[in-house]
Amino acid sequence: MDDILEEMQAIEAIYCGENEFKLLSQGELSVMFAVSINPTHHPDLRISLMFTLSIESYPEDPPPFSVQCTSLSRKECEDLKNSLKEEAEIFRGSPMVLSILTALQDKQIKIAQPTVADSAALNIKDAKMYVLQLDHMRNKARYVKTIQRWCKELAIVGGLIFYLRWIFIILQGDEESIKTYIQRNKTQVVDVDSSGRPCKERLLSVLHVVDHPITLTEFSMCDFKNNADLKEWMTEAELGDLYESIIAPVVLKK
Repeated sequence: MDDILEEMQAIEAIYCGENEFKLLSQGELSVMFAVSINPTHHPDLRISLMFTLSIESYPEDPPPFSVQCTSLSRKECEDLKNSLKEEAEIFRGSPMVLSILTALQDKQIKIAQPTVADSAALNIKDAKMYVLQLDHMRNKARYVKTIQRWCKELAIVGGLIFYLRWIFIILQGDEESIKTYIQRNKTQVVDVDSSGRPCKERLLSVLHVVDHPITLTEFSMCDFKNNADLKEWMTEAELGDLYESIIAPVVLKK
């Protein structure tokens, strides 16, 4: 048991950031703990692995562990777990938890990409439209890429609109999917702070929610230099009323 505790303490020392390591239980024969990390290639994902190390089987056999991530489907979590199990087999007979975590840190994770057609096929009475506003983006390229990927995953269409100093996000689709998007945007790392460190979004505002037929066919990014172009784009997207009632009062406020 001493070897197991020593390994666990080493892992705790390495994953010492906020909420990275959590001891769940400790007995005479086994320990249970969880480690949460953001993989290098998927910094917007927060993945938690829960391990049980028992003196009866570890390290002769790979330890039982689970994989959890709110941004991945159950099948994607299971596929990831099976992939990590294969990595663990390589280290059978020696301490391997750190090797499993390192493999996860470096792994390219396959994420399913639902098609826009999934969203377009929604019954009109089930469709919602949300209008969100962001205060700023420091790492624009990363932030935009994350938003686009989430919308593909959740089969949401709409637009990310940049106009002068304003940033709006229009989302059309199933309400539960949009709520999941908002939860991700508020709880996962999406940008960097003034010191360049990864941070979560603290200044996301919901400006408007309404039942609305899906009028867009994809999720696009638009960067407008003048109000006329912004108004024209929204009118062509059958969102002229939204421009007049929600967007214009914000961007034309004196």
